[in-house]
Amino acid sequence: MHTTRYTDISITLSQFLLKLAGVWMTVNNAEERRRRLTMAFTAVIHVYGLYLNLGDAYYTWNDLSHCTFLLSNTLCIILAMFKLLILNFRRTEFKDLVLFAQQNFWHFKYDHDEKILFMKCRKLCKLWTITACSFTQASLAFYIITPICANIGKNKSDRVLPFKMWVDLPLSVTPYYEIMFVIQLATVQQIGVTYLCNDNFLCILNMHVICQFRMLHNRLLNLWKIIDQKTDKIDYADKCYIALKKCIRQHQSLIKFCEKLEYVNTFPIFGHVVVFSLLMCFDTYEILLANVSTGTRLIFVFHMVGSFIHIIFFTYTCHGLIEESSNISLATYSGWWTILPMTETGRMLREDVKVMMMKSMRPCYLSAGGFFPISLETSTALMSTTMSYFTLMRESSVKNADK
Repeated sequence: MHTTRYTDISITLSQFLLKLAGVWMTVNNAEERRRRLTMAFTAVIHVYGLYLNLGDAYYTWNDLSHCTFLLSNTLCIILAMFKLLILNFRRTEFKDLVLFAQQNFWHFKYDHDEKILFMKCRKLCKLWTITACSFTQASLAFYIITPICANIGKNKSDRVLPFKMWVDLPLSVTPYYEIMFVIQLATVQQIGVTYLCNDNFLCILNMHVICQFRMLHNRLLNLWKIIDQKTDKIDYADKCYIALKKCIRQHQSLIKFCEKLEYVNTFPIFGHVVVFSLLMCFDTYEILLANVSTGTRLIFVFHMVGSFIHIIFFTYTCHGLIEESSNISLATYSGWWTILPMTETGRMLREDVKVMMMKSMRPCYLSAGGFFPISLETSTALMSTTMSYFTLMRESSVKNADK
């Protein structure tokens, strides 16, 4: 266990986003009060976002393109609220995950080969975090740019907001327009933070767990090299057994970490998998078929590209978790334990090797609500479902246009 604090841009930014959403762990009463206020603010913002989109959809039900835009927003808000609710219910387990990662993953006390693996993992996490935040902010920015461009050349009485409010108030008049514009801007940003924060941090944890399994794999392969020290077989068996027990303890801790990671995130993953195909279908419709402004179209372009990158990277990390945890069995079997003498230590070592191989044959994984494990095949299945939904939606819109 290591207590040295380590951080980089991916962890710092992820922590900042989780704090903005009100789900990051606290260390004293003052921080807990701030977290609860932030959580209450986030909840109010999401309810207000639902009111804006559902209210507008009620009055513009006959406009398919606009209703698709509003429905996509509503699904994103509901999904973000669902993820936030699950994280809030399982805050204790989430805190345990963060503390374990801080104490056992995020440090530089590795040997040369392990540092190479760690630095590769670190670079990939940075790249992922910057990419995810960039596409999210690009998509959110056009919620604001679109009404600004639409207001160019218009009278102050004709100005439009990012989201139309069907209320009998002079919202296009200064200063009410500016106040409502800032409120809606804050709403868009806060919902975007909530939508992104959990997925971003989960991918980072996945990458670091994969890195730890790779390190364990190398330790098991290098465990038997101490035979070059020209020691006798009995002394050699004792040294190997001591080193093996360290690897076993690390393997057990990684398995427990993955089980807790699965417990915390299984329902958020399930919610995202269920909604993903619908969101991608709406994005594709708005980009290719809908009669909308260029700004609105760009919202869905960045959202679709960002969602595609997210699902590919997330399923890649989940697939890597399955593969790397399974490889521990082969690394354990590949050792020189068969040449050790049949002393008490030799017999105990063989028993522990067999148990470790059996445990590794059941790989660690993340599942969608416990129904099925997530792997790269999940992304292809989701893309296929998206195309099926889009085909149905296109045929339906063509039939309505012909009537």
